[in-house]
Amino acid sequence: MLGNLQADMNKQGISATTKGCCTACEKPIVGQVVTALGRTWHPEHFVCSHCRQELGTQNFFERDGQPYCEPDYHHLFSPRCAYCNGPILDKCVTALDQTWHPDHFFCTQCGCQFGEDGFQEKDGKPYCKEDYLSMFALKCKGCNSAITEGYISALNGQWHPNCFVCRDCRISLNGGSFYTVDSRPVCGKCMGVNSDDEEEDDSK
Repeated sequence: MLGNLQADMNKQGISATTKGCCTACEKPIVGQVVTALGRTWHPEHFVCSHCRQELGTQNFFERDGQPYCEPDYHHLFSPRCAYCNGPILDKCVTALDQTWHPDHFFCTQCGCQFGEDGFQEKDGKPYCKEDYLSMFALKCKGCNSAITEGYISALNGQWHPNCFVCRDCRISLNGGSFYTVDSRPVCGKCMGVNSDDEEEDDSK
Protein backbone atom coordinates (compact mmCIF):
# COMPACT_ATOMS: atom_id res chain seq x y z
CA MET A 1 0.00 0.00 0.00
CA LEU A 2 2.82 2.36 0.91
CA GLY A 3 4.50 1.50 -2.37
CA ASN A 4 1.35 2.45 -4.35
CA LEU A 5 1.07 5.70 -2.37
CA GLN A 6 4.68 6.56 -3.08
CA ALA A 7 4.20 5.80 -6.78
CA ASP A 8 1.09 8.00 -6.99
CA MET A 9 2.81 10.86 -5.16
CA ASN A 10 5.89 10.55 -7.35
CA LYS A 11 3.70 10.81 -10.46
CA GLN A 12 2.38 14.08 -9.08
CA GLY A 13 5.90 15.37 -8.51
CA ILE A 14 5.75 14.99 -4.72
CA SER A 15 8.68 13.30 -3.05
CA ALA A 16 7.57 10.53 -0.73
CA THR A 17 10.93 9.16 0.29
CA THR A 18 10.74 7.40 3.64
CA LYS A 19 12.92 8.75 6.44
CA GLY A 20 13.35 5.58 8.39
CA CYS A 21 11.03 3.71 10.72
CA CYS A 22 9.36 5.20 13.77
CA THR A 23 10.83 3.87 17.01
CA ALA A 24 7.38 3.78 18.62
CA CYS A 25 5.16 2.20 15.96
CA GLU A 26 7.87 0.66 13.75
CA LYS A 27 6.18 2.04 10.62
CA PRO A 28 7.92 4.03 7.88
CA ILE A 29 8.07 7.79 8.34
CA VAL A 30 6.94 9.97 5.44
CA GLY A 31 6.84 13.71 5.99
CA GLN A 32 7.88 15.32 9.25
CA VAL A 33 10.30 13.39 11.39
CA VAL A 34 11.74 13.81 14.86
CA THR A 35 15.32 12.70 15.30
CA ALA A 36 16.32 12.26 18.94
CA LEU A 37 18.31 9.89 21.12
CA GLY A 38 19.89 8.48 17.98
CA ARG A 39 16.51 7.33 16.63
CA THR A 40 13.65 8.58 14.47
CA TRP A 41 10.01 9.09 15.40
CA HIS A 42 6.71 10.28 14.00
CA PRO A 43 6.20 13.67 15.71
CA GLU A 44 2.99 12.44 17.36
CA HIS A 45 4.81 9.38 18.69
CA PHE A 46 7.71 11.23 20.30
CA VAL A 47 6.14 11.45 23.75
CA CYS A 48 7.11 11.45 27.41
CA SER A 49 7.61 7.88 28.59
CA HIS A 50 5.65 8.64 31.77
CA CYS A 51 2.72 10.94 30.99
CA ARG A 52 2.61 10.24 27.22
CA GLN A 53 2.41 13.96 26.40
CA GLU A 54 3.84 14.91 23.01
CA LEU A 55 7.25 16.44 23.50
CA GLY A 56 7.25 18.44 20.28
CA THR A 57 9.94 21.12 20.48
CA GLN A 58 9.98 21.42 24.28
CA ASN A 59 12.96 20.44 26.38
CA PHE A 60 13.16 16.81 27.37
CA PHE A 61 15.44 14.60 29.45
CA GLU A 62 16.73 11.11 28.77
CA ARG A 63 16.83 8.22 31.22
CA ASP A 64 17.83 4.69 30.22
CA GLY A 65 17.31 5.61 26.58
CA GLN A 66 13.75 6.90 27.14
CA PRO A 67 12.56 10.51 26.77
CA TYR A 68 10.78 12.33 29.60
CA CYS A 69 9.20 15.75 29.83
CA GLU A 70 10.96 18.07 32.26
CA PRO A 71 8.35 17.96 35.08
CA ASP A 72 8.13 14.15 35.06
CA TYR A 73 11.88 13.69 34.90
CA HIS A 74 12.43 15.85 37.98
CA HIS A 75 9.50 14.24 39.78
CA LEU A 76 10.77 10.73 39.11
CA PHE A 77 14.55 11.02 39.16
CA SER A 78 15.86 14.28 40.64
CA PRO A 79 17.24 14.16 44.20
CA ARG A 80 14.77 15.16 46.91
CA CYS A 81 15.25 17.84 49.52
CA ALA A 82 15.33 16.38 53.04
CA TYR A 83 13.41 19.41 54.34
CA CYS A 84 10.58 19.97 51.84
CA ASN A 85 10.74 16.69 49.87
CA GLY A 86 10.61 18.68 46.64
CA PRO A 87 12.85 17.84 43.67
CA ILE A 88 16.16 19.68 43.54
CA LEU A 89 16.52 21.26 40.11
CA ASP A 90 19.68 23.31 40.49
CA LYS A 91 22.31 23.63 43.22
CA CYS A 92 22.31 20.95 45.87
CA VAL A 93 23.75 20.58 49.37
CA THR A 94 24.77 17.05 50.36
CA ALA A 95 25.06 16.51 54.11
CA LEU A 96 24.09 13.93 56.73
CA ASP A 97 23.66 11.36 53.94
CA GLN A 98 20.84 13.46 52.47
CA THR A 99 20.34 16.17 49.86
CA TRP A 100 18.93 19.64 50.46
CA HIS A 101 17.97 22.81 48.62
CA PRO A 102 20.67 25.31 49.69
CA ASP A 103 17.98 27.59 51.18
CA HIS A 104 16.56 24.68 53.20
CA PHE A 105 19.77 23.58 54.89
CA PHE A 106 19.62 25.52 58.14
CA CYS A 107 19.77 25.08 61.91
CA THR A 108 16.95 22.91 63.22
CA GLN A 109 16.60 25.11 66.31
CA CYS A 110 16.98 28.74 65.22
CA GLY A 111 16.46 28.48 61.46
CA CYS A 112 19.64 30.37 60.60
CA GLN A 113 21.75 29.22 57.68
CA PHE A 114 25.22 28.00 58.51
CA GLY A 115 28.26 30.25 58.29
CA GLU A 116 31.97 29.59 58.55
CA ASP A 117 31.52 27.50 61.72
CA GLY A 118 29.60 24.91 59.73
CA PHE A 119 27.12 22.72 61.57
CA GLN A 120 26.89 20.07 64.27
CA GLU A 121 24.76 16.94 64.04
CA LYS A 122 22.44 15.44 66.64
CA ASP A 123 20.02 12.58 65.90
CA GLY A 124 20.42 13.17 62.17
CA LYS A 125 19.53 16.88 62.38
CA PRO A 126 21.83 19.85 61.72
CA TYR A 127 22.40 22.56 64.34
CA CYS A 128 24.49 25.71 64.38
CA LYS A 129 27.40 25.61 66.81
CA GLU A 130 25.77 28.00 69.28
CA ASP A 131 22.52 26.05 69.57
CA TYR A 132 24.28 22.69 69.62
CA LEU A 133 26.47 23.72 72.55
CA SER A 134 23.54 25.33 74.35
CA MET A 135 21.29 22.30 73.97
CA PHE A 136 23.57 19.27 74.06
CA ALA A 137 27.07 20.03 75.38
CA LEU A 138 28.19 19.30 78.94
CA LYS A 139 27.68 22.31 81.20
CA CYS A 140 30.29 23.58 83.61
CA LYS A 141 29.11 23.40 87.23
CA GLY A 142 30.99 26.60 87.94
CA CYS A 143 29.77 28.95 85.19
CA ASN A 144 27.00 26.87 83.56
CA SER A 145 28.55 27.45 80.13
CA ALA A 146 29.17 24.72 77.57
CA ILE A 147 32.33 22.65 77.89
CA THR A 148 34.04 22.23 74.53
CA GLU A 149 37.48 20.93 75.54
CA GLY A 150 39.13 19.38 78.59
CA TYR A 151 37.29 19.40 81.90
CA ILE A 152 37.53 18.30 85.52
CA SER A 153 35.04 15.84 86.99
CA ALA A 154 34.37 16.55 90.65
CA LEU A 155 31.48 17.02 93.09
CA ASN A 156 29.08 15.14 90.81
CA GLY A 157 29.66 17.50 87.91
CA GLN A 158 32.04 18.75 85.25
CA TRP A 159 34.07 21.96 85.42
CA HIS A 160 36.20 24.07 83.15
CA PRO A 161 39.72 23.81 84.61
CA ASN A 162 39.78 27.57 85.21
CA CYS A 163 36.36 27.42 86.91
CA PHE A 164 37.38 24.82 89.47
CA VAL A 165 38.45 27.30 92.14
CA CYS A 166 37.95 27.87 95.84
CA ARG A 167 34.51 29.24 96.54
CA ASP A 168 35.90 31.92 98.85
CA CYS A 169 39.33 33.06 97.65
CA ARG A 170 39.03 31.92 94.02
CA ILE A 171 42.42 30.23 94.00
CA SER A 172 42.73 27.42 91.47
CA LEU A 173 42.18 23.95 92.87
CA ASN A 174 43.10 22.14 89.67
CA GLY A 175 45.27 19.24 90.82
CA GLY A 176 45.11 20.24 94.49
CA SER A 177 43.15 19.09 97.51
CA PHE A 178 39.96 20.77 98.68
CA TYR A 179 37.02 20.54 101.03
CA THR A 180 33.35 20.57 100.12
CA VAL A 181 30.98 23.20 101.49
CA ASP A 182 27.46 23.43 100.10
CA SER A 183 28.54 21.37 97.07
CA ARG A 184 31.32 23.86 96.32
CA PRO A 185 35.07 23.35 96.63
CA VAL A 186 36.90 25.31 99.34
CA CYS A 187 40.65 25.35 99.82
CA GLY A 188 42.25 24.34 103.11
CA LYS A 189 43.41 27.88 103.86
CA CYS A 190 39.87 29.23 103.73
CA MET A 191 38.78 26.32 105.91
CA GLY A 192 41.43 27.30 108.48
CA VAL A 193 43.46 24.15 107.93
CA ASN A 194 47.26 24.30 107.85
CA SER A 195 48.79 23.00 104.65
CA ASP A 196 50.68 20.35 106.62
CA ASP A 197 47.43 19.02 108.05
CA GLU A 198 45.30 19.50 104.95
CA GLU A 199 43.73 16.39 103.53
CA GLU A 200 41.63 15.96 100.46
CA ASP A 201 37.92 15.73 101.18
CA ASP A 202 36.50 12.29 100.47
CA SER A 203 33.40 13.73 98.88
CA LYS A 204 35.08 15.24 95.83
